[in-house]
Amino acid sequence: MREIIAVSLLAATAAFAQDQAPAQSTPPPQVQNQQPDAAPAQTPSPAPSQPQPSTPPPQVQNQQPGAAPPQAPAQTPAQPPAQVPAQPPTQQQFARTNLVENFNGPTFSEVYCAGFITKNALHPSGTVVAGYESPEQAGYTDHGYIYLSGNDVQEGKEYQLLRHTVDPNRYESYPGQLAMLASLGELYQDLGRAKVLYVRKKIGVAQIESNCSTTLPGDIAVPFQERPRPEFKHTDFEQFAVPNGKTTGRIVMGRDLDTFIGVARVVYLNIGDAQGVKPGDYFRVTREYSAIIGNEVGSLPFYAPSYDDTQKDPPKFDIRRQAGELPRRSVGELMVINTTPGSATALTTFTPEDIHLGDGVEMVDATPIAAPTPAAVAPAQPPTISCSVSRSPIQVGETDNITCNGVAEEGHSLTYSYQASSGQIAPHDNRATLTATAAGPVTVTATAVDDRNLSAQTTVNVDVEAATTPPTPTTLNELIFKPNSARVDNRAKAILDDDALRLQRDATANLVLEGSVNPSEDDSLATARADNAKSYLTRSKGIDASRIQTRPAQTKTGAKVSVILMPAGAPQQ
Repeated sequence: MREIIAVSLLAATAAFAQDQAPAQSTPPPQVQNQQPDAAPAQTPSPAPSQPQPSTPPPQVQNQQPGAAPPQAPAQTPAQPPAQVPAQPPTQQQFARTNLVENFNGPTFSEVYCAGFITKNALHPSGTVVAGYESPEQAGYTDHGYIYLSGNDVQEGKEYQLLRHTVDPNRYESYPGQLAMLASLGELYQDLGRAKVLYVRKKIGVAQIESNCSTTLPGDIAVPFQERPRPEFKHTDFEQFAVPNGKTTGRIVMGRDLDTFIGVARVVYLNIGDAQGVKPGDYFRVTREYSAIIGNEVGSLPFYAPSYDDTQKDPPKFDIRRQAGELPRRSVGELMVINTTPGSATALTTFTPEDIHLGDGVEMVDATPIAAPTPAAVAPAQPPTISCSVSRSPIQVGETDNITCNGVAEEGHSLTYSYQASSGQIAPHDNRATLTATAAGPVTVTATAVDDRNLSAQTTVNVDVEAATTPPTPTTLNELIFKPNSARVDNRAKAILDDDALRLQRDATANLVLEGSVNPSEDDSLATARADNAKSYLTRSKGIDASRIQTRPAQTKTGAKVSVILMPAGAPQQ
């Protein structure tokens, strides 16, 4: 078996050597992943003079789409870092045709969707109890309506939606992780931002303006507060940097419970305001070989033999017992974007290899990145809009749904308006409902306007046909009254609530309330019962009184009120 392993290692070494540059006396260059339009510049600094392997593996990070190709610095003899001037690497220039923001830093999503750990007790203004589509739908995202219950929910106010988060697995990625997290406080996940539009029956009706994740019943809302948005800076990355004596800490958790961290990912540190950490501070991520011993899986290679049967003098260095004598490695860099008294939320900016939970962090110096030469800004582009109708033709009195798709330049919002050549149109954001009132073609004009007052228009046509048969009155339901009583009880009110909703949906329909009595009751009760039902619809449900007609029944058919729907055009009875 050892001979097979040795042959495999020799073959792998030969294949690896073919891919290497001829000069192997210096460590390979570190190539940083650069984010499109917003990447902190990194200049690798030579490691301190010390014995190094002749061919360490290259550490090249995957580049995101749109990033400049990696620039490998020229190899120079090892020298102290202070003698190497920090120069940002030359980047290839790209023509920009859709530049909407000149800010070299984290996006709004990275800042407001990062979450945080805090010991401070949160006092939510409200709790999500349901949503517009409840109970069929439980989760709500962008532009969805949610209902907030709480004494501090105020109309017109914006709130940050949060979730008090717990790890159901309680798995420790490094020894002592759970105890350390417990000492730092509670984890809260950012879900998005919502604005309360109305307060009805002590319940706030809020619309989600932006979302990071799905909002569920039980999530909480706190008053929205602006967060700092620091800019990226320039640092000198040292792969084998010695401790600099500055603030140190540890990565205790990753957002979304990640355990292996790449570039542009959010992590949480066990240092914060109390240690002088503030947004915009940079930290290098470090890893000691001795820390690998505490990892149940990562420590397994320590027990594998590191020598070959052909070696006359096997190594005397016990890497498992003497791991602490090996140099400390730098495995990445990160920038703090938010802090609490005992912890910090950070964004990884450079990861030549995977960052692990439990890795150490050490504050480093960072300098502002020089402003790039202004690129030619393309003229603002107006939005585009296209619309479609759910069906055509329709008949007089029927409704047709119109759905529009407007697209604005990135970072800009749209508002919609509608006009119809005939009929009635009810707008709702990017949708509208057309109610046909006369036969003939109807042209609906939809307009989309962005926040720069740039607009676009389009039209859709709906063919309206005359109704094939005249509408007829329909008895919807009956309200039952107690003997000798004209009081509208709760059961009758529930029935009238459905009738009111039907009138609100059909603006052309009317109601006839026909009161009746038992043979033993006074005739005046018939009119009183109908009038009381009408009073409930007009006063409690806001129905126009002109749309409701009351009358006594011609015969005594019982203590009740018959609710009769009169569609538009139906003959009077």
